[in-house]
Amino acid sequence: MAKLFLSGGGNAKQTEEIDKEFVKQINLNKSLLYIPIAMHGEIPYEYCLEWINSVFNPLGIMEIIMWTDLKNKCLEDLESFSAIYIGGGNTFSLLNNLRNFGFDEVLKDYVEHNGVVYGGSAGAIVLGSNIMTCAHMDSNILKLQDCAGLNLIGNYSIWCHYQVENDHLIRNYMNEYNKPVIALSEETGICLCTDGVRVIGNAPAYVFEIENKRRIEPDTFI
Repeated sequence: MAKLFLSGGGNAKQTEEIDKEFVKQINLNKSLLYIPIAMHGEIPYEYCLEWINSVFNPLGIMEIIMWTDLKNKCLEDLESFSAIYIGGGNTFSLLNNLRNFGFDEVLKDYVEHNGVVYGGSAGAIVLGSNIMTCAHMDSNILKLQDCAGLNLIGNYSIWCHYQVENDHLIRNYMNEYNKPVIALSEETGICLCTDGVRVIGNAPAYVFEIENKRRIEPDTFI
């Protein structure tokens, strides 16, 4: 049983294998909850809903409920859903909103109670230990000072949209924050299951540690 899915942030074709793994783990008789708030001010929410339906309807998820306001939401409100999908956008804005409404703690409780969460791009980065892995692509317009993530993948931080040209940026990040990094390309994901963290998708993940970079092939554990 897998309870966390993280993808590097590709398009529907690039993430198809990751999405299929996710669909296998959930109850298709329940609605999927979609949280697109990282896109606030960037793309209208109705377009976000159209996009996620275009991704998951062909895979068998026919009912998707979108939340754009997390005020007063609690663990009990999540019981009717098969899983939660947290979409991409500005990671700083996403983390700030999760905290402001206390939904970061709700998410942690949900995972503790065997809820399934899928994070794509920004949605994946916030599940890691520190979101400053997004600083090269996201603007910290809110001047967020505390950039600690939800820390649901051990001590790892998550680097999305990974390309080999990012290696020096990852090393700089590690030198500053002293965190190991799991780097995911747009065709790569990971899932956290009872046996550990497994790489899924069509391309390898890369694990950066103090003086080490490891290539982890799909269907292999980190």
